Amino acid sequence: MGNLPEIIALIFRVLPYILFDPIYLMILAVLGVIIYSQYRRVYILQRRMFGLNRGSPLKESLISLGYGLLGGIVASIIFVSLGISLSTTGIAFVWLTALALMIFNPRFLCFAYAGGLVSLFYLIFGFPKVSVTSIMGLVAVLHLVEALLIFLNGPRNPMPLYVQNSEGKVVGGFSLQRFWPLPFITVLAAVELSSALETGIMMPDWWPLLKPELLVPAGFTLVFRLSPIFAGLGYSDIAISSLPEEKTAYSARNLFLYSIVLLGLTLVADKYRYLEFIPVLFAPLGHEWVIRFGQEREKRRSSVFTYTNGVMVLDVYPNSPAAKMGLATGDVILQVNDVRIESPQHLIAEIGPWVIDPKLTVQNVIDKSPPRVINFKGKIPPLGFIPAPQPNQPVYMVMREPWFNRMLKHLRQKFKG
Repeated sequence: MGNLPEIIALIFRVLPYILFDPIYLMILAVLGVIIYSQYRRVYILQRRMFGLNRGSPLKESLISLGYGLLGGIVASIIFVSLGISLSTTGIAFVWLTALALMIFNPRFLCFAYAGGLVSLFYLIFGFPKVSVTSIMGLVAVLHLVEALLIFLNGPRNPMPLYVQNSEGKVVGGFSLQRFWPLPFITVLAAVELSSALETGIMMPDWWPLLKPELLVPAGFTLVFRLSPIFAGLGYSDIAISSLPEEKTAYSARNLFLYSIVLLGLTLVADKYRYLEFIPVLFAPLGHEWVIRFGQEREKRRSSVFTYTNGVMVLDVYPNSPAAKMGLATGDVILQVNDVRIESPQHLIAEIGPWVIDPKLTVQNVIDKSPPRVINFKGKIPPLGFIPAPQPNQPVYMVMREPWFNRMLKHLRQKFKG
């Protein structure tokens, strides 16, 4: 596409307007407060569970803002390059619906569910008046960008936890929580007098990819203007059978495939309007399937953070002796001063009340590296790490079934009852 540099330059000229528009600044502030409160909740929870003070809600919010700006630039280039035009009315309805759905579950603050619901209402009842393919295109592109952000920023600062799986066993794992504000530039279609047109960028004949549903009277021309818009993206997952980096890469891949399929269905529906029901139903149902498929995969696979012979490291406290030793997730302490360690209680007894300059034999069972010897210069305890749970661990979280499964069970019980 020969005019891509012009498009990118135009996007960078429009984006700064967000910083000078009071309405957009207010939206950014609201999103910032929501994101900060989410990180603060995670921070408080991990401090209560393990006394772990890692990072800060403000720092995580600023990092998310940076990644959100990056994602917004990518989204803007996709929207403008492909010509996925939107309407402010449709976006407003989707936002209001998403906020209403959030009351039932925070993860429903997602355009896949809200966009699908708004579009379905229009197809069935003719209200609200929206462009179905435009909304579906919006959902597809936003989730494409979300897949990128999950891959790049998803594994940052995972929260360790003890969780009871579907078999009733207590295993170790990580809660993955990331949130991003997404300011981006989109294309708004309008009908204007031909004589009032300003100089713009000439686009290819196939552009826009999604044609707006507007009638153009004689003497008027269909024009497309760039307009800044806000969205919020979030990622919530749990890693039990793999490291956070592996889990986020897997989730990002699935979400990327979902986005590509949804965009393809939307393009087909844009050409054959009687097929609009297909992307409208696929948007929420496909998104829910991606989530449930990931959860079922975690249930089927064995946890890698379980108590074994020795003491496994689940996570390490910052600036602790364990951190200085280079201990990491998946390391198993096999020996201390050539004495075999079989349990956390045995480890405590062996290093208590203290040990000077201990020698530890450690092996990482996740990457299957050979055992290594660590000669630490200093006094322990404290060691400063969170061990993987034992089978009789008394404190843990419970993995609940997806809300859809619980609702079906409840309805079946009422029907039988």
